[in-house]
Amino acid sequence: MWPFSLLKKISQDPPVGQTRGDYIGCYLLGTEAPGQAGVSYVSLATTREQLQADARTYLEGFMRDHPQAADSDLAAIQALLDDLPQRLDAHLAGDMRQPLAEQGGTVLFLRTGMRARRKEQGRYLE
Repeated sequence: MWPFSLLKKISQDPPVGQTRGDYIGCYLLGTEAPGQAGVSYVSLATTREQLQADARTYLEGFMRDHPQAADSDLAAIQALLDDLPQRLDAHLAGDMRQPLAEQGGTVLFLRTGMRARRKEQGRYLE
């Protein structure tokens, strides 16, 4: 049975921050919107600190760029910002198939996954 357990282990994404060959485990923070072709990634962070900083920058930028949004939507985003570390922890400990937040049909999701590592002149930058 060991070949099957080895195959299962190899096919799984590496833990966040850990490497496997040319790939590294990361947090996938992005948006999905109706009419949008595919997913738009906001962050592919490899640390919690980087994830939190990227999420905060994105949410604050959204509020600054969309002042015409409904007051209830802006209040929900502000509430998310106010409790961001706790909300990220709770989401990562729970069902990550559920959206982190949803506003006007646009879904903000947070999952774990992997991405290609950056390499310059034969050296990995992570």
